[in-house]
Amino acid sequence: MDNVDLAIVGAGIAGSALAAALADTGLSVVLIDKRNSPLDTARGDHIQPSMLDVLEKWGVLDRLIKAGAERRHGTRWFDAAGHKILSVPVPEGELRHPWFLFLNHELIGNVLMQRALEGRLQSWSGVQRWHVERNNDKWLLNFDLADGTRIARRATLLVGADGPGSLMRTRLHIETTRHHYQYPIAVLYGKARELPEKRTLDVHLTRDRMVSLIPRVQGGSKIGFPIDASELSHWRSLSSADICATLRAWSSAIDLTEAEFGAIYPPVSLSTAPWRGLGPAVLIGDASHAMHPARSMGMNTCFRVAEQLRQLLQPLASGFLQADATAILAHFEDTFRPELEQRLAENHAAGVQMDTLNGEGFQALSKKLEAVKGDNTLLTAMARNAAGLS
Repeated sequence: MDNVDLAIVGAGIAGSALAAALADTGLSVVLIDKRNSPLDTARGDHIQPSMLDVLEKWGVLDRLIKAGAERRHGTRWFDAAGHKILSVPVPEGELRHPWFLFLNHELIGNVLMQRALEGRLQSWSGVQRWHVERNNDKWLLNFDLADGTRIARRATLLVGADGPGSLMRTRLHIETTRHHYQYPIAVLYGKARELPEKRTLDVHLTRDRMVSLIPRVQGGSKIGFPIDASELSHWRSLSSADICATLRAWSSAIDLTEAEFGAIYPPVSLSTAPWRGLGPAVLIGDASHAMHPARSMGMNTCFRVAEQLRQLLQPLASGFLQADATAILAHFEDTFRPELEQRLAENHAAGVQMDTLNGEGFQALSKKLEAVKGDNTLLTAMARNAAGLS
């Protein structure tokens, strides 16, 4: 039976990001996933400027660009009448890459996985069943493939990256705090009639609900807004022309030539307590900190966590001891968890703000944005926060 340094359960963005981050460390990793299909394209696909240096350090940034990633230059906010309230730029002078980068979610995952495979990675997808237990100061991971083959690996450090419904979290009995938002998020895909030279994420505070137009590669847009469950069949039945007309009626600044319904997501805010049981283990990604998609922080937080763990693990040689991993995770929890909790709280506040079908024009938020426009200090702070610098 092979021994490895890390076993990662879940090969989504969080699991593949950690594996990619560790590709040059010499550490051995086994990565398993039940999924045997591409990642969901409707999920987050915008990378904060502050994370671009991190991805460059992992050897990933140039690959994302070659895969077709494009630049986004800040965020614009519009009121219910379609008038621009505020433009939030990317801060200048403190970033080597002063822009957001966006690429379809599944392509980001592919790039991360390709980089991870250049390290000491053993990877299996389409896993049918898996089981983990403690065995002689190691984690014993058993899993079955579709053809009936059973594989076993012994790992020093166990990482759960298997999403908001994490079986790893359940099997380790890790305490969870969860908030289900009232309204699911509808995701549509379309194309704007006119594209600015520098693309932006546009947030429209329409009469009743907040609508986000998120840039997609090759001139596309992803449109997200809350709906009542009773509206689902209506949106699915609308023609492209009717969708465009409905959105334009909500705000004259939403001007699309085509649109189609994509998916619906029930957003959830989730945070977990640190693992305090026998043996070094940690949850990352949605298994640890599922977020509302309002501010596109989920994927970027995955990158932050992966980089923190990489920095702590990099000094260790392959074959490190349980005590080494336990000390590293204790330091990780003490230093990074306060920052993570702050980001979760900020994201939750944004999610609550969006979770309404009766925004009445979001007058209080509009006034706040107007105040930011007239105060350079506030605008700079908002821009730094959006870029991931604070």
